[in-house]
Amino acid sequence: MTKKMAWMESLETCQQMKSLFIIEGQVSDLQALVTDEKVNLIPMEQYLNDYLQKEGYQNIVFYNRIDGFYNHFPQGEEQVQQFCTLSGCEEPRASMAAAVKAAREAVRNLSSSVAVVFDLASLMLASPAHLTDADLENFATLFLASRESVTAPSTNAGFRMNKLLLLVEHAADLPEWLYHSNPYARVLTVPKPSGGLRLQLIRTYAESRYWNGGSEQERRLKNLAAISDGFSLLELDRLLAQCLDRGTAPEDYADAFNLYRYGRRENPWSRLTSEELQSFGARLAEDVIGQEPAINAVVNVIKRSVKGLSGVQHSSSGRPKGVLFFAGPTGTGKTELAKSMARNLFGNESALLRFDMSEYSQEHSDQRLIGSPPGYVGYQAGGELTNAVKNHPFSILLFDEIEKAHPSIMDKFLQILDDGRLTDSKGETIYFSETVIVFTSNAGIYRTLPNGMRQALITPENSYEEIEQAVRDGLHEYFVNRLGRAETLNRIGNNIIVFDYIRPESVPGILNKQIHSVMRAVQENARVHVELEPGSAAWELLVDRALNGLEFGGRGIGNIVEKYLVNPLAVCLTDEGWAEGQSYAIEEIVEENGTVRLVTSLTG
Repeated sequence: MTKKMAWMESLETCQQMKSLFIIEGQVSDLQALVTDEKVNLIPMEQYLNDYLQKEGYQNIVFYNRIDGFYNHFPQGEEQVQQFCTLSGCEEPRASMAAAVKAAREAVRNLSSSVAVVFDLASLMLASPAHLTDADLENFATLFLASRESVTAPSTNAGFRMNKLLLLVEHAADLPEWLYHSNPYARVLTVPKPSGGLRLQLIRTYAESRYWNGGSEQERRLKNLAAISDGFSLLELDRLLAQCLDRGTAPEDYADAFNLYRYGRRENPWSRLTSEELQSFGARLAEDVIGQEPAINAVVNVIKRSVKGLSGVQHSSSGRPKGVLFFAGPTGTGKTELAKSMARNLFGNESALLRFDMSEYSQEHSDQRLIGSPPGYVGYQAGGELTNAVKNHPFSILLFDEIEKAHPSIMDKFLQILDDGRLTDSKGETIYFSETVIVFTSNAGIYRTLPNGMRQALITPENSYEEIEQAVRDGLHEYFVNRLGRAETLNRIGNNIIVFDYIRPESVPGILNKQIHSVMRAVQENARVHVELEPGSAAWELLVDRALNGLEFGGRGIGNIVEKYLVNPLAVCLTDEGWAEGQSYAIEEIVEENGTVRLVTSLTG
């Protein structure tokens, strides 16, 4: 028994009740007929011709404004000539105006059942919102034709209602009055192939290849069905055929799919070894000091992602690899941890795509992310987010200070978190299934007073438990009470990671890391070797200053290093004649009358 798609069954059900069918969606794709779990794919025109012929229609013709009337199937030319005779059409290659008039005449005839299929129907007009006089006349003619259609004899010793079929990508490309509230019309939607249909097609190819059965093959087939999400049946069919022709091993099909979708064969996620995963947390801790709970939470999420266990409890298989929400005081390493993830997962910090959400605070800011609508300035440029992910599908997406974005942005994020994809303004679907999404927020740290001033709700004096509770309360207040978007927090789930203030015991490690970075830059740029030993008077002054500004976090420590080390080092390099190849030790840092200078000794 042949299983048909839902739109096909609806066409059969309504074929004697409706005279006008508008078929929208994947009309340019191959259409699937499933027999005994095997998928047979045929073009839309062939399916409609076969179906209408089986129903007994004596004249089946197709029309587009380039080729005119045609039928490329057996006895097709004869049917076109018969159609022209009964419709009064002078020649098959008719103009648009002549074609709709011929169609109207044909569906009013009582002698021979007729079906007219208008392909590329959206090209019959420039814009449904701005009809020219010619457009209006053409579509009014089609409307009248749908109302005047009659039944006529068929080849099956019965009668069939003469009908018109319009193939379009979107029904909205046509005048709404043609089909809305028109009792003679029916809109049928051809959807993108479902995961089940894609799996059946892949299984059909696998059986023709005599793949070995068993659980491993089933796992591999289901994985291919998941990563082919969004492929048309034509794309999937040709991709599978190409793999078959080239003798691609079953275990390499996923690489071929990735090459087609992302332009690269190797998936960086599959490249990560068990040893790299085991040391992942230690490498993060080298970059971000004093945030062990946050690092442990990140490691767990990444391990789930790499092993394919991220979001397996949900129905959608295309969700992002991981979703993290970094919250807590400013300057505590949230952005730095995202950078470290990019370096350690993808080998380069450029894999971090950062979006400052304070720049998306206006009402129509969501258009910056996905692109302006057609006809508006910036339409051709596309969206900043969709373009970035299209060009860098394997990446860390950092949405900084999410609470500063306009609430409309949240709708886009919900779609990404739920489905792992977003459609840009040009209609292209962008996939987020290979990304890790990181949100950051300072919610719960301050509250705004009636006079506009900010009041700190927590300080470094609070314990981590108190900070965590205050931050979570702040996020609940913002998303649930202020925005009314509790669903956003629900999608993030337990992946809210609260960062602690920089604690005194972490200061030496952070300071040492920043000093090493400064000394390395001096060595690379000025060819001068400089040392600052822990325990020296200079070191102790830096530690003391850093401890007195912990409320400013790592940025505060960076400001201390800049004032007491970087700036006076620049003076030494430019004013004191330090030459390439020399080595110096910083023994003391002296601050006098607002001026900072270094006491150094030449060591080599």
